[in-house]
Formats: sequence, C-alpha cells, structure tokens
Amino acid sequence: MKAEGRRQRAEVRSRCRRVFALLLTSALCLLPSAFISAAPRSPYLTQHASDPVQWQSYGDAAFAEARKNNKPIFLSIGYSTCHWCHEMQRESFADPEIAKLMNDAFVNILVDREERPDIDSVYIAVTRTLTGDAGWPNNVILTPDGKPFFAASYIPKERFRALIPRVQKMWSEQREGIVASANMVMTALKPPPVSTETLGADILEKGYRQLAARYDAENGGFLPAPKFPSPHHLMFLLRYWKRTGDTKALKMVEHTLQTMRARPIYDAQRFGFHRYVTDAAWREPHFEKMLNDQAVLAIAYLEAYQATHKKEYADVAREIFTYVLRDLRAPNGAFYTAHDSEVRTRRDEKILTSWNGLMIASLSLGAVILDEDSYAIAAQSAAEVFVPSRARARARSRARGGGEVASLTTAPGSGSGSGFQFLDDYTFFVWGLLNLYEATFDAKYLERAIALEDKALRLFRDNEGRFFVTSTNELLVRPRETGDGALPSGNSVQLMNLIRLARITARDDYAKSAGALIRSVADEASLAPVASTGLLSALDFVLGPSYEVVLAGKDVTALRRAVFAQFVPNKVVLRAPVALAPYTKEQKPIHGRATAYVCTNYLCKLPVTDAAKVSELLR
Repeated sequence: MKAEGRRQRAEVRSRCRRVFALLLTSALCLLPSAFISAAPRSPYLTQHASDPVQWQSYGDAAFAEARKNNKPIFLSIGYSTCHWCHEMQRESFADPEIAKLMNDAFVNILVDREERPDIDSVYIAVTRTLTGDAGWPNNVILTPDGKPFFAASYIPKERFRALIPRVQKMWSEQREGIVASANMVMTALKPPPVSTETLGADILEKGYRQLAARYDAENGGFLPAPKFPSPHHLMFLLRYWKRTGDTKALKMVEHTLQTMRARPIYDAQRFGFHRYVTDAAWREPHFEKMLNDQAVLAIAYLEAYQATHKKEYADVAREIFTYVLRDLRAPNGAFYTAHDSEVRTRRDEKILTSWNGLMIASLSLGAVILDEDSYAIAAQSAAEVFVPSRARARARSRARGGGEVASLTTAPGSGSGSGFQFLDDYTFFVWGLLNLYEATFDAKYLERAIALEDKALRLFRDNEGRFFVTSTNELLVRPRETGDGALPSGNSVQLMNLIRLARITARDDYAKSAGALIRSVADEASLAPVASTGLLSALDFVLGPSYEVVLAGKDVTALRRAVFAQFVPNKVVLRAPVALAPYTKEQKPIHGRATAYVCTNYLCKLPVTDAAKVSELLR
C-alpha cells in the first residue's frame, strides 16, 4: 500500500510536468465572496488593500464568479511579516501591468495563512507532498471548481509576466488535459489507510538516526539550508538522551542551542530569535520574529537547562521572555503575533489563540523551572483573555437556557475570531492550561483544560482517531496535519495532551484516544519519523516510564521546585486533593508537613517530605 501511494504520487508529478512544461520551466507542480474590504482586520490583507489586483476573499462568491466567467482562480497565501510575500507584492501585485494581466486571466483570491490555517494547510501540505518543499507566498492556480493544477512560491516578475498568458492560453486550448491533471491531484490528496499496527521504541531510534544523518556538525541544527531552529527536534533529542543515555544526542542539542544564540539568527540587542536563516551557519536571517517560535524555543532552552544545569540556557530563556513581555504583550495581557522582517518596528497585532496557548505553556514552564512567579502571573493574564471566567460562562449559559459550555473566546483582532474553529487553537491552548495548572495549582485551569479537550474530541476527531485541522468540511478536502513543520503539529500536541490528561484523571477514554491516534499515524510516522519528532516526544511519554507526582500540604513550593529541578519530561504534577483526579483523595500531608507522592501507573513509593528525596525518586 505504501509503495502504491508513492507510485501514484510519482505518476501525478510526471503528468503535471508534461502538462505544464510549456508554462514555466522552473515551476513547481503540486497536489493540491466579495472583494476584500478596504479596511480588513488582517494586517496582511491591509498591506494589499491598495494593490491594483482585484483581490477577493476565499469563499463562495469568488468561486461562483470563476464558474460564471469560466476563469481559473489565482490563490495567493501569505502572512504579514513574510519577506518573500513583500517582495512579490512590490514586484508584481503592485504593478499595474501585471495586475491587469491577473485581473483579465483570473479570479484572484488572497488569504492570510494565520487567519485561515485550514486553507493554508490544504495547499501547503500538498505542495510538500509532491515537491518535498514549500513556502510563502504559496501561489496556487485552481480550476473554477477549486481543483489545484499549478503552484509555486515566490515567482520573479518577468517569469510571472510570461506565466499568466501561457496559463490563459492553455486553459482556453487544453482544458481537458488540465482538468485531467487536476483530477489526478485530487486522487493523490486522499489520506492513506490507517495501520492496524502501533508504534514502539524502535521508531524512536529510527527518528534519532534520521536526525543524526541530517545534523550539521559544524554549525548545529539540521541540513539542508534554509535552516529553521526546529525546537521540537531538540526536545525529542533530549528525551532520546534521557531514555538511552546516548550522549551524542545531548551534544547535538547543546551545540545547536549554543551556536544559534551566538549567531545573527538571534537578536543580541533586543533578544528573541528570527524565524529562519538562508545559510547553514545561522548568519543570514530573515528578520521576522514570531511569537510561536519564541514560545517553543524558550521551552527547548528551559529543558536543556534542566538536563545540564548550565546557566547559559536559563539566561537565553529569560531573554526570550524579556523580549516577548516587553515588545509583544498587548494591553489586555494577551500576546501579539510577530515583528516584521523588513520594517523591524512594525508589529503584527493580530492575537492568535493558538500561539498564545504556546506562550502560556512556555511562561508557565519558565515559572517553575526558573522559580519566577512573574512568568506565571503573565501566563494567567493571557489565559483569562481567551477562556471566560466561570461567572461569565454561567451568565452566558443562563442567557442561552443551557448548561455551561466549554469554549474558547478570542480577543479583538484575533485571527482565530473568524467564526471558524481550528485544532491548533484547542491543542496548543490545552497545553498552555496544563502547564499553567502545574505552575499555580489553581484547579480552574485543569478544569478548563479538560472541558476544552473534551470539546476538541467532539469537533475534530475522525473515525480512525486522527484529528482534522478544522471543525468543518467546507474546503476542497478537510485537512489533517500529522507531520510536524517548523513547529509541532496539532496532532502531535494532541497526543501529548491526551496522555497527560489520561495520567492526571485516570480516564480510560483519554488513554484509548491516545492509542487510536498512535495507530492512525503509524504508517506515516514509520516512513519518515524525522518529520514527526513532536509526535515521537509524545510517544516517548506513552511508552514510559512516566510518573504521577502528587504534592500535599499547605506550602509545597520547595517540593515542586525539586520536581522541576531536573529533566524528567514524562510526568504530571498535581496538588492534592484534586476532584478530577479521584486517586489523590487519600494522598495527604504527613504530620502536617508538605508531602510528595511519586507514583508510576498510580503505584506509589513511600511518601517523602524532604525535597532532596523527591529528586532521588525521580532519577
């Protein structure tokens, strides 16, 4: 079945090349409303508001116009801080001559990938599948019924000028061939069958070997360039080192973290990491700084600090938090999206639920590892923007005449406030709430995490156990992302959330959902585990050993500090009693002293009251 899938994709690529050899010799062939408001909410769409291109929103109106006028659709997907998006706008989209060619030949649709991650997922995932690479702007040409038949990322002006009339001519004269090719693309978009097998420890070793083969021994990170920090690769390597004792894995992590901090990918003046570099040596960055990158990179540095106790890693995490709290925090406590790659003072002030969830997770972990309460306070302020207080939720539910419903609210200007519901909003935010619970032991965050996770299971899970990107099925295909990109996928984070919640609550349905998810992605992960290192980190937790650490007593600060002083990633930490974790009911302080219960699969060792002994039990 795997071989058949690869053969089919190869056939589609070959057919596409034959059909479009005349269009653009360097083009990439791939799988695959009204005019945009003059004052759109998205900063990216605002940047294009004065283009002479007649941009439309992705939706029924644009597709109806394409069908009525029998025109192909030119779909361009980008984001506000993207260097090559700016470049293509300056060269082509702002040029009246190019714009006239586009308006005559196409119905033109512009999408902000951060507002519509579902649309972005469909077209970027298929680009990767057939070409092995993808980026932004992602420019896709579709038939009037929405089937993709051509795509490229950045297209230089003169090539684009030549491409448009060629597409127009071929659409007029060779439409049957184009439609046949687009139908083959649609066939190749179908998801692979679900495996009856599951994943074991051997896949962790395979993932490590594949990362080691790509490792840049001179500069750290992973080849080829362009290079992204890919912190989830480093987080997996730390877990592999913890499991196997292989010091090469730890050395790869340390060399990468040290080199990145010392090279221009890091902003040594104002702190924070740029998104990526175009060279192998981390010296030629594109200067956008994204909230999501800061969040997960800070986690990687924090975990390296736990593993090595080297202060330099803690210092970098603190610097990242300084940048985010100083330059990306909104007045309401949430966090903005990014700083621009070209005008570095220009800030994208969208507030994305998913990325805020990542930052809440990161700050909460920083609070307990660095023993810094201000980080937990900042995480709490951000969380309250998105998850309504119990009183507000009850008031709304009374107004509706129903029971209390778990939901994620969104801040003004949020890309997630478009009426659509996305997996990443839920999974990343649940990650944040679980970490925030461990940083504060405020049970409301655990309650909210469980309510949101239960809703995510209803909204996004397919029949095989994987999770869709969106809660609706209105696109060409309903996208799933099981492989990781520059950050862990929603399915990878979902697996980690499910296993953590299974351990916290002892709920069998969470454990079963985790098992079904592992089986559903087994074939894809086995083929290229290097593309699923976030998933492998969660699998490492599933395989164990793992711990349930229950703290009891009035002041458990010293015991919690001991728990987080070393790198023990596969654990959950609770403060007894927890109503949602019934097994904690009998775990009480001994002789009035703060007490720690260290358990594996709910079988607990003798309770201890000495912080040093807690550390010994977790080694």
